[in-house]
Formats: sequence, C-alpha cells, structure tokens
Amino acid sequence: MQIIIFALIIIAEFLTTPKVLLFYDQIEYLKIVSTHSFLQVFTLGHFPIHPIFLSTFWMTSRIVVPNYTAFIFGVISAILMFKICAKIFSKEKYFWIPALLFLLFPGVWLINTNLMIQSVLLTFYLLAIYFFIKRKAFAFLLTLFLMMGVHVDALYWIPTIFLIPILLKKELKIDKKITIRFAKLAFLSVALSVLFYAFIYVFIRKDFGGSTEQIFAYSSFGFLRIIRNIWVAFINSFGSVTPFILLFLLIKNVRSKIEWVAWFVFALLMSVGGAYWEGDLMMRRIVFAGVILSIALYKYLKEKSVFLILFLLPIVGLNALLYYKNSPDMPLIVMQKSIDKLPKGQVLLASHYYYPFIKYDGKILWFESGDINQIDGLLNDGKRIFITRESIAAPYLLVVGNNYHITSLSKVGNSESRVLFDKYMFDLYGDSLEIKRMGDGKISESAGEPVVFYGKTFLQRLSRMRINYGDGGVWIWSIVSGHKDAVYWTYKDARGAWVWPEISIQ
Repeated sequence: MQIIIFALIIIAEFLTTPKVLLFYDQIEYLKIVSTHSFLQVFTLGHFPIHPIFLSTFWMTSRIVVPNYTAFIFGVISAILMFKICAKIFSKEKYFWIPALLFLLFPGVWLINTNLMIQSVLLTFYLLAIYFFIKRKAFAFLLTLFLMMGVHVDALYWIPTIFLIPILLKKELKIDKKITIRFAKLAFLSVALSVLFYAFIYVFIRKDFGGSTEQIFAYSSFGFLRIIRNIWVAFINSFGSVTPFILLFLLIKNVRSKIEWVAWFVFALLMSVGGAYWEGDLMMRRIVFAGVILSIALYKYLKEKSVFLILFLLPIVGLNALLYYKNSPDMPLIVMQKSIDKLPKGQVLLASHYYYPFIKYDGKILWFESGDINQIDGLLNDGKRIFITRESIAAPYLLVVGNNYHITSLSKVGNSESRVLFDKYMFDLYGDSLEIKRMGDGKISESAGEPVVFYGKTFLQRLSRMRINYGDGGVWIWSIVSGHKDAVYWTYKDARGAWVWPEISIQ
C-alpha cells in the first residue's frame, strides 16, 4: 500500500514541476552553468557562492530541464526519508506515515518541484541523518562537507542532527560516545569547508562583494519583524494548525528537561533561517525543520497523523494546480506580455524584484536603486515612461513563482511606487500605465491615496495565489477577523484621479 501512495506522490510532483523558471535566482544559476565550464562554476554567483550546488546543476542541466533537477533530488529525499523512518520506527506497521507527512508539507513540495539551492541541500541533510543513525563515519563527514559546499546555511542545519538522539531517545539507541564522535566529525567537516571557501575567495574569486550586506542584514529587520518572519514562514511551510498541535503534544508528553532544551535549541536554529526576509520563497530556509517535525508528530500522534495529512492535502493540491502546466495566465507571463505591447526604445519603470523576469527593448529604471530620480530628465528629453500593474503594488503584492510572497498581503495599499502618484499623472496604455508630467495644475490633496480592488465572491476573500489558499485554518481566521485579500491596488495621481486596466477579479 505504502509503495502505491509514494508512487502517486512522486507522479503528482512530476506533473506539477514547472517547465519554466519562476523563481528569482534560478535564471542567474542557469546562465552561469550554460555559459561556463564545469570548473569555472565553482567560483561564480552572488555571495555566498554555492560551488557544490552549481557543479551539480551544471551536470544535471545537460540532461534535463532545470526544475527536473529539483524533482530528481525530491525523489531521492523521499527515498531517504522513507529509509530513516523505517529505521526509527522499525517495529511499527505505519512507520512510513511521517515520510508521507514530510512530503506533503507545502514548503517541502515547492522546493521538490522548483529548483532552489535548498532542493539539493535538503537531500544532503537527509543523507547526513541517514549516515548518522547508520553510524557511517566517513560518509557522514563527506556529506556534511557537500552540504556546506551547497550553502553556508548548513551551519544551522547541521546542529539539529545531533538533537535527534535526545528527541528520539526511546526509538533510537545512539550511545553518547557515538554522538560525540560524530559531532567531532561535523566540526572537522565544517573546518575543511571553511578552508575550501577561503581558498576560492582568496586565491581564485578575489571578490568579497555582498558579504557585509548578508552578514548584517538581520540588524535592519527589527525584533517584531523577525518574529513575523519566523511565524509566517513556519505556518506557510508546515500548515497553520501544526504549531498549535505540536505545542500541545510537547506539553502533554515531554517530561525531561534535556528534551525541552533540545526543542528550544531546535526552535532557535530554525528561527535563524526563518527570521531572514527574502524577496523569493523565504520558507526554503527552514524547510529542513520538516524532517524532525514530521517524525515528532508521528511519534506522539501515531495513526492519528493521518488527520494532519488530510489537512495538508488541499493546501498542497490547490497550490500544485497553479504549477502543473504552463498556463498563459501565469502572473510573470502576463506581466511580460504587457511589456511586449509597449513602444520600443522608451522607458520602463519596474520593481527590482522582477529583474530576472523582465525583457524590454528600451531603458529600464529600477526602484530602490535611485533610478527614479531620472524621470524628470527623461520626460524633458521626450521619452515616454511606463509601469506595469505588477510593479505598482510591489513589493507588498509581490509575485513569487505563481504565488504571492507570504508577507505580501500585510500592507494593503502601500508600495514603493506610491511616491510617484504624489507628483505625476497616469494614463492607461494597454494593460500598463504611462507616467506623465502634471504641468502647471495644482496637486490634489488626495494624490497618493490608495484605490484597492477586492474580489466579489466568498472564495475570492482570500487570494487564489496564496501558498496557503487551501489551509482551513487560514479560512477560519479570515472569516472570524473579517479579513479579505486585495486583488490589486493603485493610487490617485496628482490630479486626484485614478485609472486602471480592465481586470477580471477571479
């Protein structure tokens, strides 16, 4: 029975693996592996570099389309998780349920069907756990080195492996001496990885650009924003009811202080990744937590875990439907079609979050780079300036893949383009807007006020492009709180008027 279920899951993942690239860094990585030799890719890419990931992608890109690399590693991850659960719950009939639960976590599903660094990193993480519980020392050492070479995020993934003997003390009999021995191997592997990176940066790359930005990024978030990031990343990765169920189970069942400490450390390590805001799929940084979560949930719920699986199925299913074919109404495709209709040789104003996805035969000005200060000069030179509706609402209604960014729906009616509506007029041009000088008229007091569009039916109260559109807990919250998601928004311009392309609110 379990073989049939897992086969169906793998087939479903294959069918929902997009043929096109939908995430920010994918296009950069494809360009690198397509235009450079195998040895060159070890040193290329933005900070931090990903030598093992890019070298792996270099090989697979010669055989399959990019996202099938994610699918292949997703299949390997499924097999490894199945074997890990078989080892941990060897005496139980339904040992495979936590593996199924793991595969149906929304965050896991997305990185198993869309190529990201964590698609490969998660597989190596599972492989490291497998070698740890099988006591394969050299294989464990090598796997951790590969993990570090995929992404330095492995620094906070690796310690969670050594929490397993504490959290699963009854299920896994791992001697303390063995844990200490493997911890020393982990330290050695990380040290070797540091030397590996140092060699690349000092003697080959000779460029540390972006390192300061990455290292000090957390300091600019603010404590409340960090908490928000962790929370939304968790519930979007693993389901809105999962944290409440887990907390209830821990309070009910955990009696050991050392086990509580282990859970605290686990939460802390997960928070390191969850706190970081990214314009892409930010849940990928905490997807590793799904391994221990699924095992722990099954440990306490046993066969009742099936109810959680049933809760997750509509989340994954409805989200997967957004990806299963190259539909012409994919948000990024629609945006590019609008751009293709603009006059050539003019100016396009766009959010830098869409940088890899935009092609325009003319000049492009990017928000957050100071380029918008050129608008007056360009208008004086007779240039026409356009902006797409996707860039008007970004980054607070930001398209990520075929979804909205998980924090996008919190600041309705506010975006980086708003300052333009205080000063300029806007007219329609197809599905886009054209920016024009106000002239000598008086600026309206209502300039910059948001004009927000909402859906008209019950099913439209939440955006269909939510990652958690199928999450029953989110629907309950929406009904109780009276919350509705915005479909789009624009602003009143300098005249106090607003224009918007005819849209179908679906």
